[in-house]
Amino acid sequence: MPAPPPPLNCPPGLEYLSQIDMILIHQQIELLEVLFSFESSNVYEIKNSFGQRIYFAAEDTNFCIRNCCGWSRPFTLRITDNVGREVITLERPLRCNCCCCPCCLQEIEIQAPPGIPVGYVTQTWHPCLTKFTIQNQKREDVLKISGPCIVCSCFAGVDFE
Repeated sequence: MPAPPPPLNCPPGLEYLSQIDMILIHQQIELLEVLFSFESSNVYEIKNSFGQRIYFAAEDTNFCIRNCCGWSRPFTLRITDNVGREVITLERPLRCNCCCCPCCLQEIEIQAPPGIPVGYVTQTWHPCLTKFTIQNQKREDVLKISGPCIVCSCFAGVDFE
């Protein structure tokens, strides 16, 4: 039986995502980070439900930004397929990480193919909960995501609905 045709208007390299209902994202931790609290560029393997790598993601930042700005730092995350072709770029500006300051909430731009914005994920201010809104390329709300009151992922994953 032949493979189904790719969905209409699907950016190149993302066709496989239309055939699956789950992805697993595993961060690769480096020994320097663990032993010396040295923040290195984050890299991730993106896998299907069978544990097969379907994409690879690498953070593009410099040493000073990573180690001075912490997790609120600006970054570019480049996602490549298994042949090394960049299929998605995520761009995040420097933002405040204070929950008391709703004027500078987290935001990330999704580009697919790289250079073409297709959507945004924006943080929605809430005094207790972690909330995000998924927006399309016109910044129209498409989906809401709610997380737990206390986000601590030291020993387990964090579930969002």
